[in-house]
Amino acid sequence: MAPRKERPRIIKAPQGLRQRAINYKTGFDLNLTDELRARIEATILESKDEFSTEVLDKLREMRRLAKEAEVDEFQRIFILGTITDLAFDVKGMGGTFGFPLLTQLAKSLHDFMAKLALPNDRQFEVISIHIDALYVVLARGISGTGGKLEQELLAGLRLAVEKTQDLIE
Repeated sequence: MAPRKERPRIIKAPQGLRQRAINYKTGFDLNLTDELRARIEATILESKDEFSTEVLDKLREMRRLAKEAEVDEFQRIFILGTITDLAFDVKGMGGTFGFPLLTQLAKSLHDFMAKLALPNDRQFEVISIHIDALYVVLARGISGTGGKLEQELLAGLRLAVEKTQDLIE
């Protein structure tokens, strides 16, 4: 005979915990007024400058590493992990600050690189194009998913990834 499954129990959080979760004394109420919403949006906009600076630093590091790998292809294996980690960081940051296109490009780069052992010249070119595309999105401040041109760029990168991934297997 199969054991009886217990019904899930819902445990209500204590009042003190709920108050701290919404920062009861100094924070925002759960019912956002237009004024509170404006304060939150202003805070996010102020953070965008820090976001842009941080992403730019990560892109500069990617580009520096990519240039090193162009000169010495045996360095690629050591550089690959760092660029993959940086792409993962950018992927996670883009959507929070209204740059989903940046997130999509960084995800494409991260996923592509995660499958590589030692990239050949063609695969490395795809990596470099991803990095350049990330630069353009950040420099132009392309928020949202972009327009037709940006979507064509994503489609082109997907195709390049597919064609060069065939070389992995």
